[in-house]
Amino acid sequence: MKRFGTPLLLLLVLIGDWSASLSAAEPPRDLVLAYYYPWYHKGDWTRHGYFGEPTLGNYGSDDPQIAAQHIEWAQAAGLDGFVVSWGGPQDMTDKHFRAGYLQAANADQLKYAFIYESLGRLDAADGETNERIDFSKRRVVRRFQEDLAYLNKQFCGDERYLKIDGRPVIVLYVTRTFRNFDAKILEQIQAAVGQKFYFIADEPFILGEQKDPATAENGLRDGKPLFDAYTAYNMFESDLVKDGEPAVDYMRREALPVFQTWAEQTVFCPTLMPKYHDFRGKRTLTGTPEQYQTMIAMMQALPKQPVGHGIGSIYLITSWNEWWEGTTIEPDTTDGEAFLKANREAFGR
Repeated sequence: MKRFGTPLLLLLVLIGDWSASLSAAEPPRDLVLAYYYPWYHKGDWTRHGYFGEPTLGNYGSDDPQIAAQHIEWAQAAGLDGFVVSWGGPQDMTDKHFRAGYLQAANADQLKYAFIYESLGRLDAADGETNERIDFSKRRVVRRFQEDLAYLNKQFCGDERYLKIDGRPVIVLYVTRTFRNFDAKILEQIQAAVGQKFYFIADEPFILGEQKDPATAENGLRDGKPLFDAYTAYNMFESDLVKDGEPAVDYMRREALPVFQTWAEQTVFCPTLMPKYHDFRGKRTLTGTPEQYQTMIAMMQALPKQPVGHGIGSIYLITSWNEWWEGTTIEPDTTDGEAFLKANREAFGR
C-alpha cells in the first residue's frame, strides 16, 4: 500500500487545487438593496396625505415587530439589505432605527448601510440654506467629520453592517450640491476618523453637466472618479414627465442614456424606481410589477465594472417605504406583495 501513497497524495492535492480553482472562478454576486425610511410615527400619517396604504397600516418605524416583518418580506423578495436614511445623531431616523430595526428578532438576516442625508445635515452648516454645501467652510467639514465618526463608532463595527473589501458602505445623498470638495478632504476626514469608507455618491442627474461624469460637479477629476462608486437616488424631474406615463418609459427615455454614460466611465450602481406618486402635487409615474421587471432587465444590460471583491453590481431600489414620493415596493393594500415577487423573479433569487 505504501507505494501508492505518493501518487494518491498527489491526486488529492490536484483535486484540491481543481476545487479551489472552481471556487475562485465563481462569478461575482450582485447585491440588491432598497432605501429604507425609519421616520414614521404610528398613527401620524393622515396629515401628509400619502397615496397608497401599507399592508401594515399607519405603523411606527420604532416598532421591532414592524421591522421584523419588513425584513422577512425583504428576504422573500431577494434583497440583500437596506440602505437606511440617516439624518443625524438626534434625528428621528437614528432613534427609530435603534429602537425598531436593530431590535427586530431577525435583524441579523440582512445587511444594512446608511444613506447620509447631506442636505439636512450640512446645507445650513455653512451659514446659508440654499441647497449648496460649501466645503471651504470649516463648519461644514467639521460637521461631516463628526457625523462619520459617530456612524463609525456606533454602527460600522456591527457584523450586520454592509462592507465592501472591509470598508463600511455609505451612500452620500446629492453630492452634486457639494462645492469646493476634493479627494484631499475625503482623505483627511477618513484619516481623522480612523476608517476608510466605501462611498457611493448620488451625483448623476438628467439635467446639465450632471449627465456626464467628465463634466459633473464631483465626477471625474483628472480622469479619475472622486468617489468609489456612483448612483442616482432619484432621476425624477416633474417637467419632463408625460402625463400618465409609466415609470419604465420615463426611465428609459430620460435616465438610461445618463446611466449608460456613467456606467462606461465609473463604477455605477443602477437605480430602480418602480413608480412615483408624490402627494405634494408633482406629476405621477405609474408602475406595475411587470413593468418593474422590464426596468430591472434594462438596468442589468448596462456596462458593468466590479464594485469590489466578489461583488459584481449593486442595484439600489428607490424605495422600500418612501411614502412621501410613492416610490415604494413595500406591500400595500393595492398590489400586496406583487412587487416583491417581481423583484425576486427578475433577479433569479
